[in-house]
Amino acid sequence: MWLTCLVSLVIVVALILLSRYGLKVLDPYLSRRRRTRNLAVVESLAIDPRRRVSLIRCGRKTGLILTGGGNDVFLGWIEDDGGRPPHAVSSAQIDPGD
Repeated sequence: MWLTCLVSLVIVVALILLSRYGLKVLDPYLSRRRRTRNLAVVESLAIDPRRRVSLIRCGRKTGLILTGGGNDVFLGWIEDDGGRPPHAVSSAQIDPGD
C-alpha cells in the first residue's frame, strides 16, 4: 500500500518537473506572438483617481493619451526635435494678462 503511494508521488513530482522544463523550452515560441517591439509606455501620470495621462512610443513616434473617466482620448503626436528636451518657460516670461 505505502509503496503504491510512494511511486505515485514520485510520478507526480516527475511530471511537474518535466512540464516546467517543457514550458521553458517552448517559451520562446509561445511568447513570439505576444511580443510588441514597436509599442511602449514611456511614462504615465495620474491626474486624479480615475484619469491618467500617458506618454507612449510607437516606433519612432511619441504620442500622448488620456485614459479613464468616460472614454479614452488620443491627444496627438508629439513633435520630435532631435532628442533635445522641450524649452522650459520661466515664470518671468508668463504675462498675467492684466
